[in-house]
Amino acid sequence: MQQTSRKHATAAEQTEAYEILNPEGKANIVLICEHASNFIPEEFDNLGLSGPDLQRHIAWDIGMAEITRQMSEALDAPAILARFSRLLIDPNREPDHATLIPDVSDKTVIPGNRNLDQAATRDRLDRFYHPFHDRAEQLVRHKARGGHVPLVCGMHSFTPVMNGAPRPWHAGMLWNRDPRLARELIDRLQHKHGLMVGDNKPYSGRDLFHTMNRHGADHGYPQVTIEVRQNEINTAAGQQKWARLLGKELAELAQDRSLTVIKKF
Repeated sequence: MQQTSRKHATAAEQTEAYEILNPEGKANIVLICEHASNFIPEEFDNLGLSGPDLQRHIAWDIGMAEITRQMSEALDAPAILARFSRLLIDPNREPDHATLIPDVSDKTVIPGNRNLDQAATRDRLDRFYHPFHDRAEQLVRHKARGGHVPLVCGMHSFTPVMNGAPRPWHAGMLWNRDPRLARELIDRLQHKHGLMVGDNKPYSGRDLFHTMNRHGADHGYPQVTIEVRQNEINTAAGQQKWARLLGKELAELAQDRSLTVIKKF
């Protein structure tokens, strides 16, 4: 497997920081994939890491870019995908978060992130982080201007084992202040599809929810971070399965009047 390409022929819009799919999509859904890519521009010298390290989960959310693409097309929903590795700067962190630019990830030292000065940090914020979030905000506001209350979905994947502990969940739904969308998806995936789905597991949305807070909860829109276990989606067949499954449930939920209201918690 190689690093994700800088060129995507099907993209509707691209910059160094992001790729937009289906910007005028009609579904009342916005898909945001912050960890879609493991790409690091040449001048950063792979942050001092080896090629194999950049294929690991520390560099990106394995499998989720393709699921986001398939769901965007099937749902007729706008989507934004980051075009840079989370190791360069992590869009799902507040600008002052301690792990915005990690110098260690899952016990792996990131040499190119050690001892960064303020100018280097500011450069990554201005080149990658702020353009990504500014464009995501535009997608969400475009829906609102059209009179819609979008379901805002963060698209992520997680490792089957972390720090030696197995993670049994097929998927997890993360939430912070607003549980509406997460709990609907948990209920549907468990009872209709017989899956084990974590409620704020394997991570808690109360800890890592910056993107969904900013683009969903702060506006009162239903939002969720969707996490799928990586060994469920590391093949084309698995990606197609989960894109269909999640797409079907989200399409139905986008028509649910109890969800399509602004509600601040």
